[in-house]
Amino acid sequence: MKQKSLVKNSLYNVIKTFSGLVFPLITFTYSARILGDVGIGKVNFTKSIVSYFTMIAMLGMNYYGTREAAKRRDDKEKLSRFVREMLVINGCTTLLAYLLLAAVMLTVPKLQEYRELLLCSSLAILLQGMGVEWLYQALEEYRYIAIRSVLFQIIALIALFWFVRDAQDVLPYAAITLFASSGSYVINFINARKYIGFPCHGCLEIKKHLKPLLWLFAMAVSIELYTVLDSTMLGFLQGDGAVGRYTAAVKVNKIVVSIISAVGVVLIPRLSYYISRGEQQKIKELTRDAYNYVLLLAIPAMTGLFLFSDEIILLFSGNGFARAGITMRILTPIVVFIPFSVTTNQQTFVPMGKEKLILLSTMVGAVTNFLCNLWLIPRYAENGAAVATVVAECAVAVVCYGNAKRYFAMREILQKIWQYILAAVPMVLIVFMIRRWDASYVLKLCIGAVVSAGSYFAILIMLKNVYLMKIIEKLGQRITARGK
Repeated sequence: MKQKSLVKNSLYNVIKTFSGLVFPLITFTYSARILGDVGIGKVNFTKSIVSYFTMIAMLGMNYYGTREAAKRRDDKEKLSRFVREMLVINGCTTLLAYLLLAAVMLTVPKLQEYRELLLCSSLAILLQGMGVEWLYQALEEYRYIAIRSVLFQIIALIALFWFVRDAQDVLPYAAITLFASSGSYVINFINARKYIGFPCHGCLEIKKHLKPLLWLFAMAVSIELYTVLDSTMLGFLQGDGAVGRYTAAVKVNKIVVSIISAVGVVLIPRLSYYISRGEQQKIKELTRDAYNYVLLLAIPAMTGLFLFSDEIILLFSGNGFARAGITMRILTPIVVFIPFSVTTNQQTFVPMGKEKLILLSTMVGAVTNFLCNLWLIPRYAENGAAVATVVAECAVAVVCYGNAKRYFAMREILQKIWQYILAAVPMVLIVFMIRRWDASYVLKLCIGAVVSAGSYFAILIMLKNVYLMKIIEKLGQRITARGK
């Protein structure tokens, strides 16, 4: 199979991730003003419940499928057999997930009032399994993924403005967000015939996949506990309003996190391929670059979000969510912690087959998050949940660093971090000066973002940061090539 450009793959994946996050941001900005914190809270509470059962249905297949399919991508017969085996396993786990969801809905009284929303959101359980997104990632078909995702989100955006018009339109909002995130998986399933053959010849080997899948499932459980548990516990302990405000606070932070992390997601199939061929030097280079590109983007992003939290909340959520500004400011450190952990676990240890190390760090995060939530949410509501999230993500990042030191020269990899921190310092002074202007908060936000980002990258250029210079060199080569 011909190697695809990692630069292009990263670009397409950023486009896909960006559109997948900008759509929820646009829908949230519009819907928050119509549905209010209670309506938004209801939808996100039900999504948090369904996500546990989606996790059961997927059984860690996103990571395992990408890694193993990448190893088989040069042999269509082996790849086809592997995909069929995964689909059989997913069919069984999906049935189990729906049975468990039905049992929970019948036995937990509080969930009765969310029955319609739960049934609507539960379609994600079926769609994600049949979507075989991991197959397209393993084949590095990021262009297809990006185009398909953007198309469905545009359709969903039109539907949102048409169907969601007053505070009672909570169910249509839930259905439209489901269509945007999971509707394209039907196309995935149909389009998969281009890459694999579905007719089955010979016996399928299901058993050999179960052990690694269960390890990755345990990892997924622990990740889910400390990424979704906040909304679930807020819903049970504080109500839909607190969930709505927390959703507003976490929305932009998580969007920035996902965009930064998307740069490195394309490394999973390529690292798996290099590991299977024993190309150690290329593995070392890819890993070093991944960490540095993450930090180059994450540190200024965290600084900017912290400084402009109040303005961002007003812009995207409206005055009804003004209380969420403090919550968002508390959450900003996760913009550095999560991408660092994702680079270590999902983008490095998954291709290396180090599931036990991933499980260790995520279990630390899950336990820390649960205990902090239990203590802080009853006292401080959404602000308590935010503190719990930051503490948990910090704990995960510390464990990830300790694990990574066993395989990589982390001090050497992170030796340029002082440049990113130094370049971010002037952003504080710039934003302080801009905030003293007598202008609208939107104008201050726009000017502050442009000027502070410009100062950050200008300082890195003066420091001759090797990773930023690589990006500039690549862009220059592409512009020159197109001009010929």
